[in-house]
Amino acid sequence: MTTSLDAALRLKREGDLQGALLALEGVLDAAPSHPLALAHLAEVQLRRGRLGEAGAALERAEQAGGSSAFTARLRGDLAYRRRRYAEAARAYQEADALGEKGTWSLLRLGRCQLHLGDLASARGAAAAAAEREPGSAAPWSLLGEVAAKSGAGEEAEAMFSRAHERDPQDKWAHAKLVEARLARLDPELRDREIAVLMKSTGRSNEHLVEVLARSRAGRGATAEAAEAWDRRVQLRGDLRSRKMRGYALRKAGRLDEAASVIAAALLDDPEDLILFRTYLHLQRQRGATEELRATLEQLAPRAGERRGAVYGELRKLGPPPGQG
Repeated sequence: MTTSLDAALRLKREGDLQGALLALEGVLDAAPSHPLALAHLAEVQLRRGRLGEAGAALERAEQAGGSSAFTARLRGDLAYRRRRYAEAARAYQEADALGEKGTWSLLRLGRCQLHLGDLASARGAAAAAAEREPGSAAPWSLLGEVAAKSGAGEEAEAMFSRAHERDPQDKWAHAKLVEARLARLDPELRDREIAVLMKSTGRSNEHLVEVLARSRAGRGATAEAAEAWDRRVQLRGDLRSRKMRGYALRKAGRLDEAASVIAAALLDDPEDLILFRTYLHLQRQRGATEELRATLEQLAPRAGERRGAVYGELRKLGPPPGQG
């Protein structure tokens, strides 16, 4: 049993989520209430974007073995993915109180508080993380974001500079420092400065590409913003970048491309309500009724808490042509 679980965890560390899933299911076939295997299954499903399955496995894990720092952190991650920031904050506080090592939960707690507009608490969580891991860039980056949110531009730049000094290879810290410095320039000069950086030190920095995308969007260059998001997708391939590319394509009036990109993203994140509503509006705008129906039919079995809304939209469409 231990050997099988170790193999599953090795696969998870290596990023082979499908392999880890199969290995964990094998462990659970032999021991259906193994709390650690269930918790790791929840994490794998969370990383795969299967939020409903992750929640079910996590509930079983805590029923079998009680709460731990690990399961509390996973509860936080699940709520964070669902944008339930107050719920996530409580879970991260519990994880930290239960003795989680490192700063993941502290930093995520700070981000939740930032989303909730509680800047003082976010600053406190970031400062605690900096004290726990003084050599890490991440706490200082978060302190910079808090300062930027409060309108303290010089302080934000100083915090991002500290983050960059602690880890010059941290792409996020570098991109945030660049962004803080670019804020001093006229909007039309920012793209040029970012382009220079990306030809040198920032060539593979996907976060710097995001700064470029947002800079272009800020001055109304939506088609160019979509191109930047596409480049970030190529560098990283993450779901958020794919969503942002879809939104940018829609704003640029490239509706056919936007519909395809947003549909694919929605199928990978069926519980994103904003994405769901955007897709519905876009397909109605295009008059693409049958395309909408096909996507909703694919979405329904995996929609989790949004399943009722999906079936409701299918009912509004009525029966397919020829079946009325």
